[in-house]
Amino acid sequence: MAISITVCNLALGELRAPAIVDIDEATTEAAECRRYYPHCLKLLLERFDWSFAARIAPLAELAANPRASEWAHAYALPADLATAARLVPPAGGWAGAPVCSPASGPATPISGQPFIIENGVLFSQVANAILEYSARDVAEAAMPGLFIDALAYALAARLAVPLRDSREAKGQLLQQAEVAAQRAIADDINRQPNRATSAPDEVAIARGAGAACMGGAG
Repeated sequence: MAISITVCNLALGELRAPAIVDIDEATTEAAECRRYYPHCLKLLLERFDWSFAARIAPLAELAANPRASEWAHAYALPADLATAARLVPPAGGWAGAPVCSPASGPATPISGQPFIIENGVLFSQVANAILEYSARDVAEAAMPGLFIDALAYALAARLAVPLRDSREAKGQLLQQAEVAAQRAIADDINRQPNRATSAPDEVAIARGAGAACMGGAG
């Protein structure tokens, strides 16, 4: 993962800590940024289906399906997945694939095709599945300014204790990080008004929905 020096220095600036030039330099500031940056980025990417992090990829089907009685297909997840958004209809549509309504399960993806993710495996009724998802490794150049602000505040909050030994500063920065994250989410929605977005818990279908789609089989 490429660590943004810009984000690190914005975070360090909130703590009035010395800036860094290279993430691999032999300073405490660089070491703590290396330690916390990946986790802060992961948390922020996982909380919303950011349009700039959106990816679409065909899934590789697994030879063994441990839930074959409920779900017809089992797939490996993309290596860079942060959150799964929906199964994308193929060019010819959902030929022969069952479609669940909200009444037959606790939630249904926008595409109409349910799935669950369990132990790193995506289970679905769809053959040759194509997944729209948010990536967990995003370069600084792709990040909008408000997202960079939110990430910098989140990182600063994590750095407050190891660099300043201040839990008070951490609490204040966490509040600022939350406000910044909400602003970034609103900005992303405004940039893509016609793009459907879902929170992770609205996308991953609860266990048992597959059995409902199959008429209660299992």
